[in-house]
Amino acid sequence: MKKVISILLVLILGLGVFTACSNEEDPADTSETTEATEGGETTTGDEGEDEALSGTVKTGGSTSVEKVMTALIYQFQADNPDATIEYEMNGSGDGIKNTISGMYEIGHSSRDLKTDGTEDGLVATPYAIDGIAVVVHQDNEVESLNADQLRDIYTGKITNWSEVGGKDAPITVVTREASSGTRSAFAEIIGLEEDDATAIVASATTCDSTGAVQTTVSQNENAIGYMSFSDVDTTKVKTVQFDGVEISTETLKDDSYKLKREFYLVTKEGATLSPVAQAFIDFVLSDAGQQLVTDNNLLPVD
Repeated sequence: MKKVISILLVLILGLGVFTACSNEEDPADTSETTEATEGGETTTGDEGEDEALSGTVKTGGSTSVEKVMTALIYQFQADNPDATIEYEMNGSGDGIKNTISGMYEIGHSSRDLKTDGTEDGLVATPYAIDGIAVVVHQDNEVESLNADQLRDIYTGKITNWSEVGGKDAPITVVTREASSGTRSAFAEIIGLEEDDATAIVASATTCDSTGAVQTTVSQNENAIGYMSFSDVDTTKVKTVQFDGVEISTETLKDDSYKLKREFYLVTKEGATLSPVAQAFIDFVLSDAGQQLVTDNNLLPVD
C-alpha cells in the first residue's frame, strides 16, 4: 500500500513540474508581439517584419488642398484599412499653429512658412504645385489683368470695371480670410503689403474657403476673386488671364503663368512621427501619390 502511495506521489509531482515548465515556455512560444505607438500600432512577426498599420493621425489646415488631399487620404486608407487620417479644414494659419501646439501631427499649408520667427521649429515638405486662378462672373468681359491692376483693385484704387476694359460697373472685391495660405501667396505675388491691416479694401467680401469664393463670385456679376486652380469649376466662374497668360496645366508647367504656389505638409522639426503619419507622408511623395496630384490638376514636385 505504501509503495502504491509513493508511486502516486511521484506521478503527481512530475505532472506539476511538467505543467510549470509549460507555463514558463508560453511567452517564448508566442509567435507575435505588438508594439504600441502614439499614432497607432505596428504588429511584428517572428522575423520582425511590419504588418498592417493601424491608428489615427490628426491633421488639418488649408482648404485649398481639399480636393487633392481628400483623394490622397482616400487611397491611403483604402490601402491601409486600419489606419485613419483625420483632416480638419480651417486654413493654413490654423494648420501651422496647431502643428506647433501639437494638436496636429501633420499640418496642411498652401503657403511657405514665415521667416519672422513665429513659425520656427517646423519643416514644410512640398508635394504639389498649384496655380492661383483669378476668377470673375461668367458674363464679365475682362479677359486679362496684370499684377499692378490686381493690386490697385484689391487696395481700392481701381473701383470700376471700366478702368480695366470692362463695363461701367462697380467692382466687388472678394478675398480670403487673413490666415489663408492662398491669400498670403496671392498678396506676395501681386505686391500687396499683407502686414498692413488696411492693404485690402475694407469693403471686400471675406470668404473662409476656396469653395465660398467660387460661389460668391458666381452669384455676383461684378465680383472678382482668387482661388486654387485645381478647384475651379468653369461652369460657374470665368478665369482671367494673368499678364496675358491663361492658366492651365501647360502654362503652370512651362512657368509662363506666374501666379502659383506650392502645397506643403508641415511637421515639427526633429520630431519622430508615428508609423501611420510617416507612412502617409511617404505615400504622398511616392509615384502613386504624385500621380494623384497630377490627376487633380496639380503639378507634381518631382
